[in-house]
Amino acid sequence: PATAPATALALAPSPLQPQQPVTLARQAINVAAVVGCACVGGSLCSRRLRKPSASLVALARMVRVARQAGGEGPSEEELAAAEAELEAFQDGLEALEDEFAEEVERRQAALGEKVDEIMKGAPLAAKPAVTIGGSSVGAAGALDRIAVCGILGAGPGEALVARLADEAKGTIFIDLLEAARLPFEKLDELLVNCKALAVCPDLGDDSATAVEGTKNGLRAILASVPPECTKVLLLSHIGAQAGKGGFKLDSFFGSKQAKWDDIEDELTANCRKRTVNRPLRHVIVRAGSPPASPEAVGAICCMGFDEGPADAQTSTDVVVEVAAWAFALEVNSSFTVVGGSGMEKADWNELLLPFVGPEVWRAEVSDPRKAAIFVQGWAEEFFGDGKRAIRMGVKTPVLIRKTDAGVIFKFKPVGTSGDEDFDSLTEGGLEFVAEAPVGQAPRLRARRCAYGWKVVAKENSEKALLDKFAKDWSEAAFEDALPPRVPSAAINVDKANLLEHRFSKYRRLHVGDMPAVRGSDTVERG
Repeated sequence: PATAPATALALAPSPLQPQQPVTLARQAINVAAVVGCACVGGSLCSRRLRKPSASLVALARMVRVARQAGGEGPSEEELAAAEAELEAFQDGLEALEDEFAEEVERRQAALGEKVDEIMKGAPLAAKPAVTIGGSSVGAAGALDRIAVCGILGAGPGEALVARLADEAKGTIFIDLLEAARLPFEKLDELLVNCKALAVCPDLGDDSATAVEGTKNGLRAILASVPPECTKVLLLSHIGAQAGKGGFKLDSFFGSKQAKWDDIEDELTANCRKRTVNRPLRHVIVRAGSPPASPEAVGAICCMGFDEGPADAQTSTDVVVEVAAWAFALEVNSSFTVVGGSGMEKADWNELLLPFVGPEVWRAEVSDPRKAAIFVQGWAEEFFGDGKRAIRMGVKTPVLIRKTDAGVIFKFKPVGTSGDEDFDSLTEGGLEFVAEAPVGQAPRLRARRCAYGWKVVAKENSEKALLDKFAKDWSEAAFEDALPPRVPSAAINVDKANLLEHRFSKYRRLHVGDMPAVRGSDTVERG
């Protein structure tokens, strides 16, 4: 029908199209069954219904003539006989109606069985090849039991406990300064069944005593972490690790004081010692010192892990919200957050989206469905079955799988056969996702995925794959931007102007859309 939504795409046939004739056939068969039964019933009535007998017809004529002449009507005997015959006729009509209803039900049942047999051989309804939604992050829901380790009476620890009270299955508070003095048995008892830790020191107190006490408390807590605890979120200070490297006089004279670097090192060193049977993943969120007032700092901004000015400030409320949403959205890469104003308007899904994966490439698109279909076809063309990834500069073998909104690449161990189960691969990969979030421009993103415990990121293979895609993507976008071709005899094309148009378009697409992917050689390679 003309009012039906248009699901077919220009680049590929819609998977719903083969289902439309089947659906219409089922509806047509059902309608035909009803109409057919009605026709059968009409035929049955025409055969079974007898015309009124001659005596009834004669009696009716006698009554009409008598009324016209003003004479006497039929006798009592004639009227009684006519009434008896009419009653018999009505009884026969009711019996015929019952027979007709039974015949309709019988034939409808027979036709229904035939329809079911036909539909058993019809193809099943397929899911759409592309389903575009909002941001591809998990929705905030019930969290597991979380242990919040903070400073009693200072810092964001107690505020985070209150924030998670309604969302986590259980929260406990452990004082970092007291943890180092508690017996191991007591810490083991406090941390039982905890699935995650949130370490929240006082970011406004960077004295050596406070930092040393935090580090010692963190060491004691990490020693008692149960096997089911697999994630630690640490709040650290902007500028940590900035002084690493070079010659330090305090280390030379043995007067080294505890710094924020030591707290981060304590966590990362402990995580590196974990085996594959007891993984402990960590996320470090760096923030500035708390301001005197949230309005005194700028808008909330999340940025890379090593970014952020040394004098930046972050309000305590923002730190608490970031920690809570980092657990809810399963953020798995470290980052920095600054600012404090505009809390009521903050879109935490969008602010933290780049750190789920993390994200390694992004481009705005005009049509996310076409973008998803393009990346699916591109992956199948260059990395599908029987295609060697080394031809594209990707030294690590890959397997691909289409998703509702894009495609997933997974790296295989070098030298393995082609019989690996896709779901069991944990050597890392990239996922391309087309999205159309509410209030945001449609986009196509690439993010890391499927990295197992202690698996080193395959940056060279990722870069080669992204470079190849970025090149083909920009060329496809450039071709779509060109005017339609016309026969050479119909128009005299100014070749110089056309060349300038192509070069400017190519340069704008590469430099403006994907500088982080192509690198500094973008314009030269273009």
